Amino acid sequence: MRILFLTHAFNSLTQRLYVELTALGHEISIEFDINDSVTVEAVKLFKPHLILAPYLRRAIPEAIWREHVCLIVHPGIVGDRGPSALDWAILNGEKEWGVTVLQAEAEMDAGPVWASETFPMREAKKSSLYRNEVTEAAVLAVTTAIGRLPAYQAGTWWPQAVALRPMHALMQQIDRAIDWTKDSTAIVLAKLNCADGFPGVRDSLFGQFCQIYNGRVFSARGIPGEVLGRVGEGVVRATADGAVWIGHCKVEGGIKLPVALVFPETAVLGEIPVTTNPPQPPFYKGGRDSNGIWRSPL
Repeated sequence: MRILFLTHAFNSLTQRLYVELTALGHEISIEFDINDSVTVEAVKLFKPHLILAPYLRRAIPEAIWREHVCLIVHPGIVGDRGPSALDWAILNGEKEWGVTVLQAEAEMDAGPVWASETFPMREAKKSSLYRNEVTEAAVLAVTTAIGRLPAYQAGTWWPQAVALRPMHALMQQIDRAIDWTKDSTAIVLAKLNCADGFPGVRDSLFGQFCQIYNGRVFSARGIPGEVLGRVGEGVVRATADGAVWIGHCKVEGGIKLPVALVFPETAVLGEIPVTTNPPQPPFYKGGRDSNGIWRSPL
């Protein structure tokens, strides 16, 4: 089957789907979603049997979805709608989340559902959840959806219309803002986790505005908001009921680096002894099942 990937970027999920679907014998073409005219031309030249959108930031042109089956990979449960889906799920403390493959229509994320998968949410950074649970669920859901295409074309199967949640907005920095005097460690960590990778949480260190990343729970107490000391190349900052370790940051015009490399002031802080190793994310080691699909032991 000829499948056209329409995507904003060739990110980790898009790469994984490319590898999996190629391994299953499909012919894949990649087209970056630059503008409507480029998309229309790509469809005309490749003549795909199916258009798949693993990672989009805008709607597929109506001229395309009215004439072709266009499937959107949405990193949310059935009925979820809008951008920053995984960000909101982390911030809202969802216990279960998922991936939905739905058909493109005029209303954003409102088309009928072709396939979906769910998974339990870990207390983890957005990038880790996206690379692991979201990606694994997406592979399964996309494979299921593609398997239903012949029946859909034959008129013996139809995607399911579902009840829709209200559309959530693109998460802004004000939604992630940390109130160090009031926010608990759990809330601070959720705000850091939902901004991990991109865009980070806008905050300040040593009196300078910056984006902060890579937070972990740390066993310490102090005046909420106070920088208590350093551990390795990061700093420990007190929350309303404990503390978090902040590993990385970025100032305007710079790149994301360990805090100690961005702020020389870190060197004068007292080193806090660590009695146990900081928690590390789990290592996922999987393999292909009998259908040739890669699975990880989530």
